[in-house]
Amino acid sequence: MKKIYLTLAFMVAVIAVKAQSQTINGDLSIGGDGTVLTGPGNRIYFNGASFNGDELSMYRFNRTANVSDLRVNIGDDYGSGDDRFLIGTTNWVDGKYYVHMVVGADGKVGIGTEVFGTERLAVNGNIRAREIKVEATGWPDYVFQKDYKISSLADLDRYIKLNKHLPGIPDAQEVKENGIELGEMNKLLLQKIEELTLHLIEKDKTIKGILKRMDEIEKKIKK
Repeated sequence: MKKIYLTLAFMVAVIAVKAQSQTINGDLSIGGDGTVLTGPGNRIYFNGASFNGDELSMYRFNRTANVSDLRVNIGDDYGSGDDRFLIGTTNWVDGKYYVHMVVGADGKVGIGTEVFGTERLAVNGNIRAREIKVEATGWPDYVFQKDYKISSLADLDRYIKLNKHLPGIPDAQEVKENGIELGEMNKLLLQKIEELTLHLIEKDKTIKGILKRMDEIEKKIKK
C-alpha cells in the first residue's frame, strides 16, 4: 500500500512540475517518432500571456507519407480578425519591436509594412527579381481587326492639347494617388504601340503614293 501511495505522489509531483528558464546544449525533440504516417504531431504552445481563445502553436504535419509541413498556427479567426504572425527586431536603443514581415489571419502578407490594403502582398520598398510573370487577359490583338476604329492623328492632337496625356492612359495625378497595375498598363501601352504602328503603315503608304505621283510628273516634264 505504501508503494502505491508513493507512486501516486510521484506521478502527481511529475505532472505539477513547471520548467523555468533552461539552457539546452544539444538537440530538443518534441514527442517521439510516431507510427501514424499522416496528420499532426506534437505541438509547441506559446502561453504566458492570456490565452484569449487564440491558439499560437507550431507543429509537424504529414500530408502523406514522406510529405511534411512545418505549420505555424496563428489564432482561430481565418479570413477575419487581427491575429498575425510577425518577424521583426527589437532595437536595443529604445527597446521597441520593429516589424519586418507580417502575415495576417486572412493570409495577406506585408513586407516592411503592416498596412495591407486590398492586395494579397504589400511591400514597402523595392523588389528585385530576374523575372515577373503577370497573368493577363484581353490582350489588345483586337487593334488589328478590320472593324477596329482608330482615332485620327488630328483627333489625337486635340485630345493631347486638352488633357495633356494619351486617351485611355491614366494621368500623372491618378498614378501618384493609386499607382499602376503592371498587367493593365502593359496592355494599354501595347495598344498604343499597335495604334501607332497602324498610323505609321498608313503614312508610309501615303508617302509612297506621293513619291510615285511626283515621279510620274517628273517623267512627263522631261518629255
